[in-house]
Amino acid sequence: MAEIVVFNVPGSGHVNPTLPVVAELVARGHAVRYFNTARFQAAIERTGAAFRSYPNGAMMEVAFMQRAGNLATISSFLLQESERLLPWLCTELAKERPDLVLFDAIALWGMQVARLQQLPSVASIGLFIFEGTKGLIGWRDTVHQMRQALPHIPALLRSRRRLTRRYGAKIFPSQAIFPAVSDCNLVYTSREFQPDSSFVNEHFHFVGPSIAHGVRGDSDFPWHELDGSRPRVYLSLGTIYNDNLTFYRQVLETFADYPAQFIVALGRQVQIEALGAIPANFLIQPTVPQLELLPKVDLFISHGGMNSVNEALYFGVPLVIVPQQIEQMLNGRQSARKGAAILLGARPPYGQVAMADLCAAITTVLHEPAFGQAATRLGDSFRAAGGYRRAVQLIEQTLHR
Repeated sequence: MAEIVVFNVPGSGHVNPTLPVVAELVARGHAVRYFNTARFQAAIERTGAAFRSYPNGAMMEVAFMQRAGNLATISSFLLQESERLLPWLCTELAKERPDLVLFDAIALWGMQVARLQQLPSVASIGLFIFEGTKGLIGWRDTVHQMRQALPHIPALLRSRRRLTRRYGAKIFPSQAIFPAVSDCNLVYTSREFQPDSSFVNEHFHFVGPSIAHGVRGDSDFPWHELDGSRPRVYLSLGTIYNDNLTFYRQVLETFADYPAQFIVALGRQVQIEALGAIPANFLIQPTVPQLELLPKVDLFISHGGMNSVNEALYFGVPLVIVPQQIEQMLNGRQSARKGAAILLGARPPYGQVAMADLCAAITTVLHEPAFGQAATRLGDSFRAAGGYRRAVQLIEQTLHR
């Protein structure tokens, strides 16, 4: 059986799709070493993979990078991490030479070390393929991105020049910094949901969301408190943008008498006590078992992270999306175009929504069956794509070339 190395970034949206893939690889007898930070050690080890930590100092600014939400800031961060990590990674892989490298599409160093070591590789892409999203970006979005990007461009260009001088042009197979790609690219959505796939070649494989129960750990969620007598509305802003105490308080005040039960995944940055009095129709938890909860709800109010959107649609749950940055806006805009969501706050600055608009959107989605029907159609396309088992088949095909 093969020795496989995985390189990823410490973000739930990037790690979660890989967990069922890695668990299936291990179940098939492959030995997997997975590089990340200690935050994800337990989740990685539950798959049966061996956890390996990046060296001290790496990934220290990843939360800032993920919140930035513009290409120049993210690209500059990735290049700096590659400068820091590549010497160490080349030494590590020379000591224990793997048969294949699996890397996340923004873990640039994974693609680069595979090319430097001439190892077979597979890219794990948990986002829309960027070339296909250009039709979703308006002029206001473009101007906003350019204003954010300009201060970071000189540092970005300097990092790229230093890397090219040290390792050669082969570590940048294209002008784009990311997504980092390979000869085999796993895209965790369906071709139907990808905004534009006309440019896609035979190296891109739409495998659908990578979903398997039990790989994210146990939960003590109070299932007995779910109310089956009225609609259930699930609210989560993900793991990065969940610190907006004002937003949560406004939601509690606005929907205290709304004829639905609201299940809120609050996250770890806001304490439940800070919310004040909790209305009787609210069930608030720091975290929830999202994969198990989604089949039991009627609507998902989401920030629009790709994982959250994919998982909702997989289970046929329509959405109201309040994006916090441009990537999430693109996910929301495509979900709305497909008829499975209402998008609010689509213009920068993102993350702002009037409670009256949110209330109207919730009411519309709950009372118009077309949203749920569209979500179900997309979910059908996701399941038909094959999921993590299809991803593993493609990885094994790459191994055997």
